[in-house]
Amino acid sequence: MAHFVIDQIGPIRHAEFDLNRVNIFIGPQSVGKSTIAKIVSFCLWLEKYTIRQQRINNVSSKFIKNSLISYHKMNSYFGEGSYFKYIGNTIDFEYFHNKKYHFKKKEGFSEAEVGKVAYIPAERSIVSMANVSSYKLEDDYVRDFVFEWLRFRSKFSRDEAVQIPGTSVQYFYDAEKGGVIELSDNKTINLTESSSGLQSLIPLYLYCLYVSKWIYNNSIDMSYADMEKILDGVSRNVFNDLRKNDIFSAIIKGDKYEDNIDIMSHLIRKMLTDDGDSSSENVRKALSKIAEKTMLPHYTQLIIEEPELNLFPETQVELLYSILRLIHNDRKDSLIITTHSPYILYALNNCILANIVRERMPKAKFERVKCSDVVLDPKEVSVFELDNGEFRPIEQNIDAGKYTIQDNFGLIRQNFFDRVMKGIMEDFNSLLRYRV
Repeated sequence: MAHFVIDQIGPIRHAEFDLNRVNIFIGPQSVGKSTIAKIVSFCLWLEKYTIRQQRINNVSSKFIKNSLISYHKMNSYFGEGSYFKYIGNTIDFEYFHNKKYHFKKKEGFSEAEVGKVAYIPAERSIVSMANVSSYKLEDDYVRDFVFEWLRFRSKFSRDEAVQIPGTSVQYFYDAEKGGVIELSDNKTINLTESSSGLQSLIPLYLYCLYVSKWIYNNSIDMSYADMEKILDGVSRNVFNDLRKNDIFSAIIKGDKYEDNIDIMSHLIRKMLTDDGDSSSENVRKALSKIAEKTMLPHYTQLIIEEPELNLFPETQVELLYSILRLIHNDRKDSLIITTHSPYILYALNNCILANIVRERMPKAKFERVKCSDVVLDPKEVSVFELDNGEFRPIEQNIDAGKYTIQDNFGLIRQNFFDRVMKGIMEDFNSLLRYRV
């Protein structure tokens, strides 16, 4: 389980937490939800990147600035005292802004499998703008999401139209028209002409579908540049094994891969083409195993900002259930959501409560519950409320050192939305007394 510490970055004063299978960060605007999501996204991506590259020595202060601070538009978020730490499965990473960083590979680094880190920003509706492919965009996370959209949207053709959760419409891609929405009366409109809700919902759900279903059921979908980086990582992995083998000690020069690039290229080419050598066959199998671990994702890590944007409450609920269905599998898929919506919390609470009562509830009644197929073990869910730059735990958790707003059953209690609603209803009841 990944562990994070974040200090003095943007609105965050101090936040320390373990990443669970399902994670929700809630609170008002500008309290640091997106700050956490971006740092988590960077750390998960960094772990995947270094596993694929099979090295950490290409990570520098400039690399961190470009890949995190500039990429996620966080230049004004970092200052004196800014710090974060990530303790992952295969790497430990610690960063002190403008001072130093510590990076360590852990046991199992060279054997680790990679996942797909999928960051879905709040600005996702930009992909619905006409001729978005011709826009000049900054080199940041929004541009990358636009590029991802332009690449994966064509996977859903007319024959594979997607039913959009919480709506009566389907989406498919047409080579001439682009994104097409088919309404319930069989009429069609372009995505660019649709409502703001659909322009937010469709890119979000299709990307979730792509990274949790499509990439696991279809052949590899990767750019040439990415493929070259991965093959370089495979070659480094092989080198680390060969340099420990006495048979190759005469031809390998020292312990640095950079001094042996030509030799490794020759050896791997020979291993892959020498059909008459049984040892080469063994090496081919080993190479294939190494490549499979690092070229193909083995699990998906979804990070979604504000899934509720421009959506009717019932649609929000149906969307959450649909996303949970996508990660409800035998892989190590995980979900991180930042939200302002009470409906997301209510729906999540239903999934947790359904898990608690399903053995006591009559089967026929239980199966009529909308979330009966996405029950959640409360041990796999963490809900954090941000307040004044820190987590605000419910009172009963304070002495136990827990920083979620969940009770002993894992159910969400005493959250920001309930307090706001209580205040609204108190005013309503006070006014109601004077109704004529």
